Amino acid sequence: MIRPAALGALTLALACGGDDDSAFQRYEPEPGTPERVAWEAGITGDLGAWEPTETTVRDAETTYTFDPADGPVCMRGAPFAMGVEERAGDELLIFLQGGGACWSDFCLAVTKAQPRIPDGDLLVERDDNPLRDHDVVYVPYCDGSLFAGDRDVDEDGDGAADRLHHGLANLTAALSQGYRHFPNPTRVVLAGSSGGGFGTLLAASLVRYVYPGVPIDVLDDAGIGIARGAADPEFVGDLIAEFGASDFIPADCTDCTTDGHITGLVDYLLARDPLLRFGAVSSYYDSIISETFLMIDSEAFAADLRSETDALHAAYPDRYRRFLYQGRAHTALLGDVTGVVGSDLTAVELPPNALETLGGVEIASMYELTSDGVALVDWVGAMTGGGDWVDVAPAAEPLE
Repeated sequence: MIRPAALGALTLALACGGDDDSAFQRYEPEPGTPERVAWEAGITGDLGAWEPTETTVRDAETTYTFDPADGPVCMRGAPFAMGVEERAGDELLIFLQGGGACWSDFCLAVTKAQPRIPDGDLLVERDDNPLRDHDVVYVPYCDGSLFAGDRDVDEDGDGAADRLHHGLANLTAALSQGYRHFPNPTRVVLAGSSGGGFGTLLAASLVRYVYPGVPIDVLDDAGIGIARGAADPEFVGDLIAEFGASDFIPADCTDCTTDGHITGLVDYLLARDPLLRFGAVSSYYDSIISETFLMIDSEAFAADLRSETDALHAAYPDRYRRFLYQGRAHTALLGDVTGVVGSDLTAVELPPNALETLGGVEIASMYELTSDGVALVDWVGAMTGGGDWVDVAPAAEPLE
């Protein structure tokens, strides 16, 4: 059987004279289909557009590097690169790395791509990792715009752009190369931590366009869409506009950001895509998201985290489930800070006094973390491999 994507690709390839069977070919989805969301938003246009200029193969892992003058590029001009790894199974893990964000009022972000797949909890091939056999598309984060930006910013007013938000180009290039290796997965797990967690919310519709008809599980770690809420309802929209990422918000999604969060986009996508599921992982008082990036009280963050995710779980009880846990830890799927931002810590741009803020950050491990009697590693396995996938949302315990 030829999948809808293959039919669309074949039609476009014939029309354009294309003969590269491995390249992703853009297509026009049928109206009303889940893959139509990304197409109508206009974020699919550069899929298959960029070829890597350098390829490095190490055993089963391949790294692709792109010309920084071409489109994909890191925030300060360094080349963008990404990696793939072929493993034993027929399911695919697309992982979006964490690494902060950068806007006019604040900047803490990774500025160079670190394409080697790290030995983080979710990515390491160990016997108790439920995703150990998944093929991997690893997308480093270096655009400062949550994998969604499409705008160059002149920060110092000298007429030359010095902050390059090319998240859409980087994501597009990575998905295109991933498709060359893995065009027919039986299931896709789209996972991300921190900035990559927020990135999964925005990237989900584009991944659906690349893989129509395939079940997609979004595994979102510490970036589940909570922002400043009623205290600053314009913040999310202003940030998306500064990044040049407004096309990721569908034109008819009138409630996507109106309450000051971006959880409305999750509601919009779940309502239109029966093969999409979201797993939200967060501590109640995540200090990095609440205090460092959002600059809000962690208790206010916890209250909004609970109310926003309660509403989504009530609306989609079988397809939106949570793993909420006590404390202030930031991320739980990678085990240490290098899994979140990469191994080259000199490539992280920091605001003044950031080391004081970040010095006490807690990073949880999915192999050690439990909440309400459920181990996170088992919860991930139940979501992605079948079994008793439950909603874990105990009441938040007050901070000491």
